[in-house]
Amino acid sequence: MKKILLVLCILLVGCSKPTIYDTYVKNLKENNNISADIPFDIEFYIDNVNENRIIYQVIIDNPQIETDNVTALVIHDGKTNDIFPSVGIVDEPIDLNIDKGIILLGYIDQTSDINFKVLIETNNQQYIYEYKY
Repeated sequence: MKKILLVLCILLVGCSKPTIYDTYVKNLKENNNISADIPFDIEFYIDNVNENRIIYQVIIDNPQIETDNVTALVIHDGKTNDIFPSVGIVDEPIDLNIDKGIILLGYIDQTSDINFKVLIETNNQQYIYEYKY
């Protein structure tokens, strides 16, 4: 009986549906359609925390379009056990017409040769920005 329960538990866990966050991360990793024109200011700030760890900040601000329903996600190609910073995916979207901007903040244990991608979605439009450090 215990073996049957163990097999059922493994099947249930193995067949679990990915979360919406996991779907966003997977889709952004696979998407190489970098946007030519992005109607936002996007700024990257990277600082050393110590010799093997950095902190990165992505600031999304100054929209040139109507932005009342914004979701954003930042990923990188470095190894990490942390989640990637996001807004509007597992919480409420941001209204950049009212709010002053979005700051996405994360840490990584690598200090060079990192490729970042930023996804910004608003009003049925999708923009992808790439930053190489």
